Amino acid sequence: MWIMSRVNFDNLISEHPESKRALRKIQEWLNKQPDKTVLYPRDLARAPLSHVDLARVLDVLVDAGVLRRVYKVTTPSGVLADAEFDDPREIPEKLPDRWEHYFDTAESDVVPVFQKVA
Repeated sequence: MWIMSRVNFDNLISEHPESKRALRKIQEWLNKQPDKTVLYPRDLARAPLSHVDLARVLDVLVDAGVLRRVYKVTTPSGVLADAEFDDPREIPEKLPDRWEHYFDTAESDVVPVFQKVA
């Protein structure tokens, strides 16, 4: 599976024993969805973890080079626009939605998401 070939969770657990349970849950979730390339925190929030544990383990996986934090913008219809940004300050004033209709990003939410690192 993708994640097992990329990272040794046992090593991460030995480095971060306080996150053992959360790392195992995320490892399990990632292994069940090997084709996903972008992880949305709201999907991961369904795992039986506290928000603090989830945030901590995502930071551990970013620091380990397993995931990369990027930002997306919600469209007026509530879905995420396709564009991804490394820094929320790079988001332009207008972006296209799925139908190529441009919308004002100042009125939209910015959402952190996590990409698997190839």
